Amino acid sequence: MPEAVQQAITKESDNKTKLAVTLLTYVLMFSFFVTLATSAYIIYSDYLQGANKLNQSITQIKAGYQESISYSLWNFDSQQIKTQLAGILNFPGVLNVYIETKEGLLHSAGDFDQGATQKHAFDLFFTSAERQYPLGVLNITLDYKGLYETLFYKALNILATQFIKTFSVSLFILFIFQRLVTHRLLSMSNWAKKFTINDLDYELSIEAPSKSRNNKPDEIDAVVSAINSMRNSLKEDIKKRELTEQTLNKTQYKLSIAINNAELGFCEYSQKTDRFSGNDHFANHLELEPTQLEQLEHPIDWFKNLIMGDRTIEQRERINQLLHGHMERICTELSLRCGNDKIKHFDTTIQVSEWDDNGLPVAIVFCILDKTEQVNASKQAADLNYALEQKVTKRTEELTHEQVQSKAEIKKLQHQLTNLIQQKQRQQNQQNLQPLQNALSRLEELLKSTGQEKSLEQAQNLASLLTEHIGASNNTKTQTFDVVNMIQDEIETYSGALKLDDKINLRLPFSLTLDSHEYILKYCFNRSLAAISHYFHQDFNSEKLSITLELEEDHGIIDLQYLSDSTVTSDDWSNPSSNDIIILKLCNSVLEELFDGNITLIHENDQPLSIKMRFNINARN
Repeated sequence: MPEAVQQAITKESDNKTKLAVTLLTYVLMFSFFVTLATSAYIIYSDYLQGANKLNQSITQIKAGYQESISYSLWNFDSQQIKTQLAGILNFPGVLNVYIETKEGLLHSAGDFDQGATQKHAFDLFFTSAERQYPLGVLNITLDYKGLYETLFYKALNILATQFIKTFSVSLFILFIFQRLVTHRLLSMSNWAKKFTINDLDYELSIEAPSKSRNNKPDEIDAVVSAINSMRNSLKEDIKKRELTEQTLNKTQYKLSIAINNAELGFCEYSQKTDRFSGNDHFANHLELEPTQLEQLEHPIDWFKNLIMGDRTIEQRERINQLLHGHMERICTELSLRCGNDKIKHFDTTIQVSEWDDNGLPVAIVFCILDKTEQVNASKQAADLNYALEQKVTKRTEELTHEQVQSKAEIKKLQHQLTNLIQQKQRQQNQQNLQPLQNALSRLEELLKSTGQEKSLEQAQNLASLLTEHIGASNNTKTQTFDVVNMIQDEIETYSGALKLDDKINLRLPFSLTLDSHEYILKYCFNRSLAAISHYFHQDFNSEKLSITLELEEDHGIIDLQYLSDSTVTSDDWSNPSSNDIIILKLCNSVLEELFDGNITLIHENDQPLSIKMRFNINARN
């Protein structure tokens, strides 16, 4: 066996021994500290229990003997005192007991040769006629030596048994670790020594530590599986690399075919021989024979002299820099004057393929692809594009002129539209003023009817209503209010004023809150109620009146319907003769102006009378 391998095995054996010793040392140290802590806790608990038992003995002695010994001393009963002191010695931990008086030691019992650990003293006295007579002091000496010895031997017993148990468990753990881990790791190490890249079929397998494991994998089995997966992956990667190399060889062959099919001119220049070595396409592109290309003297200078165009000097300088090693590659488009003074255009790539030890290029590769037809086609396209741009420019100027004319026409139409809107607004204002003019005409007619008291009364009533209407229509203050609450409040006021016994049928939503002209809307609603009362004042029945509130897009509609057999002609609405209908027509004008709405009176055959107030819920100004 080679010496290096032998040293590695020896080192591994040392490491194996060190790992086992380290594991055993850590287990023993940890177990020692745990055992020491638990033993200390047990010994301390036993000490507290023993000390508590001794304290209980003192308490029992004081409770049971203090009074009886005092009584015996008072009666000078020495025999009884000795018996009582002997009884005290029977308590655990009592070493000796004695009674002292002013004259000195009176009675004693027990062992006085051993050293005292702890002493307790109780005063003895006799009580007679609510007076106490001091008799002496009862001294009791306790000995903790027995308690200490018991605790000492118990501690030794605990430490010894815990050490034996810990050492046994540690040895068993070391044995199990050897069987489950170390032995299998050595098997893996031996496999790793024999593993080579040329023998990837050699699979890693380790012996199961026990037949009772039921083939359940553990962490080491997972490592073995991972190593085998790595081996398989490595084998597959090698196969893929071989396939890649084969593919690369095929690709190189196909590339050479593609170069020929693409008519790519390929040539290599060697500075050592100062000669070109290229394929047939390279020579044909330059209008040369292949033999002529290889016989050219100073071919680089010859190639630079072929370059034509606006960038001739720049392109020749770049080739010089490449020849001196300042550049590695040139990709450009060259225009070359080929045989018969024919100008041809090429996509050209010039690249250094080999360098010498001084960092200078030794071999340079030239690749040219004929783009003459594409360049000529591009020039023709540019010429056509220029002609097209000229036509587009001319047409753009024509469109600009037409646009200026269109803007002038649009401005003229906008001016006409503004005049139409103003005219419509004036017509609307005249229509809104028409009901007021009709009302004033009606008032004038009533005032001219002299000698008729009824006409004068109607004139006064109409004048009062016109005054109220003008005041209401001028109150354009906006505020937030609930239309439903407004209707309910006005109905309650209306019913109270007419002293109606029956309730009006209301079909209202839960709420409709607006930020608009509350006073004007409330006034128009009241005038609608007054119109209903005007038509049916003789046989008015509140049960036949129903009021609904609905929404129709941005408009709200308050519909007052009264079910009656009486008929209302349309002439009464178009040419009103009563004051209430005249004022209602004025309310219609106010709703049209402020609420973008109206008031309509509908009464068809076999249908109830309907007065509908239509108003915009977003009206503010």
